[in-house]
Amino acid sequence: MTGLSAAEFGLLNALWLRKMATRGMLEENADVPSAVAEPFLEAAADRDLVRALGDYIVLTDGGRRAVLDHYDGEYRSLREAPEFLEWYERFEGYNSRFLGLMSAWQTGTDEAQERTYSRLVRVVERHVDALDRAAGWIPRYRHYAARFRRSLDNVDSGRTDYVSSPVVDSLHNIWFEFHEDLLAVLGRPRESVED
Repeated sequence: MTGLSAAEFGLLNALWLRKMATRGMLEENADVPSAVAEPFLEAAADRDLVRALGDYIVLTDGGRRAVLDHYDGEYRSLREAPEFLEWYERFEGYNSRFLGLMSAWQTGTDEAQERTYSRLVRVVERHVDALDRAAGWIPRYRHYAARFRRSLDNVDSGRTDYVSSPVVDSLHNIWFEFHEDLLAVLGRPRESVED
């Protein structure tokens, strides 16, 4: 399938990154209103791009192929752009720090978690600032910045599950999804679909 609109790609891509999600999760993560998402997801099910499993939706092989084909068509030229590749290399530095701090958060005592969290916030805030530059190449990256800000606000208000819980839009989940997204932009997705 070719010719996905930005909203359609956003929905399928959010599902590809999450692996399974409710309609509400997809709408929120793709920043697509329900009035657009509902008819597209119904049509995508009819075309065997997505499948419902109770309240959750998953991609089919055809849906995964549509997502990866879109990445390939949309971002092929960006994969050779020196400024973007330099930006990516800087991100990998943030990524290493983030992963180390996340591991320390998950295994630390309460006191150690507090110190680790303040360092984690600095890394995330730098990354959010860097996303503003990346949005010049990929405008949808602004939504990742908004998601990071919401999660930081939730943690700052005492909801520490927004640091690393797999069941909320936590810093860890958003970071993982962004990294997967970025690798696919670069033509290096961790997941592929056999022909």
